[in-house]
Amino acid sequence: PDDIIIRDSNLFKISHGNLSEHNSQILLYYSNLEIILDEQWDLKQLLSKIQEKKDVLFSISTKNSLIDSQFALSKAKTALQTDDPFLSCWIKCAGISLIDSILLQNQIIPNPAHSLSLLRNLKNEKNNQFSEKIISEIGVERATSSLLTRMLKSSCGFSDMIENNQNSKIIEKKAKHMIENSLLSDCYLYLTYQNKNNFYKIKNSLNLNSEKIHVLKTAFDLTNSSSELQASIDSMSDITNKLLKLNHSNAK
Repeated sequence: PDDIIIRDSNLFKISHGNLSEHNSQILLYYSNLEIILDEQWDLKQLLSKIQEKKDVLFSISTKNSLIDSQFALSKAKTALQTDDPFLSCWIKCAGISLIDSILLQNQIIPNPAHSLSLLRNLKNEKNNQFSEKIISEIGVERATSSLLTRMLKSSCGFSDMIENNQNSKIIEKKAKHMIENSLLSDCYLYLTYQNKNNFYKIKNSLNLNSEKIHVLKTAFDLTNSSSELQASIDSMSDITNKLLKLNHSNAK
């Protein structure tokens, strides 16, 4: 887990990495590292290899995000049949994975605080034709200051429950900055990213975390309409399949 350090009212996040990392998207994040000390040149060699294979890493990461979307939608379909309260959570997660896949397809590393603006500034029409539909399915257009204030409070609470490392203070600081600067839609998506990350940390033990749905209802801004949920699942499944075909054709 990340370490959060507070010094003189400033927040610092320390993320721990591994020279043996195999996750393609994490390796892409490594590519932006600035080396302070690397006496054995191990890190420099790793970054050099990442640069050499960057195109491949983007391609793999794109496919992985689409597969993750399929996974989340599969969970959502099952949840719909069993009246599972976490149904809407899976749909939100699928939407985030689809956004990541489009950014990665365009060789852009996803950044939760900026993903919405990055997505809307894309010029590649082939896969960008789905962007607005995905954004709509996630519910970004619902963003208002009052809603975001409630979402933020619950998102921080959920972070404290799952991470328990003061990351909620960073979430709060970034979200408040966005709200104060009228970046309401960006803030909505940012909070959705944070909640997805923490939701995935308990995705294999939801039966032991059933009470978490109460905070997630507000944190994720969940809806309960069965017809709307079914429509969202169908729409996102269609988009996922089309993006997979597009990704496959681009890989040839």
